[in-house]
Amino acid sequence: MQTIPGVKKAIEAVDRELARLAAHTSTAEAPDLDALRSSWGRLVELLVLGPRPERRACPHCGSVTMLAATRCGRCWMELVPVQGSPA
Repeated sequence: MQTIPGVKKAIEAVDRELARLAAHTSTAEAPDLDALRSSWGRLVELLVLGPRPERRACPHCGSVTMLAATRCGRCWMELVPVQGSPA
């Protein structure tokens, strides 16, 4: 299945916003947030985007990048390939 360009980035953005919202949610609002997360999870599953790529932290700046990356997307330092990662 082909995905619409930008869908994965949009999903990641909503996930970040849900996490940010959770940090500012009161106990009384928690059931509403849980319901929203559940609905969002079902929607993402229906999109059938496949598994998320394996990720790792850059040893230079700490930014999270794909396991198979050869350069960090933030600091552009060269990364040593991880054993067993697809090249």
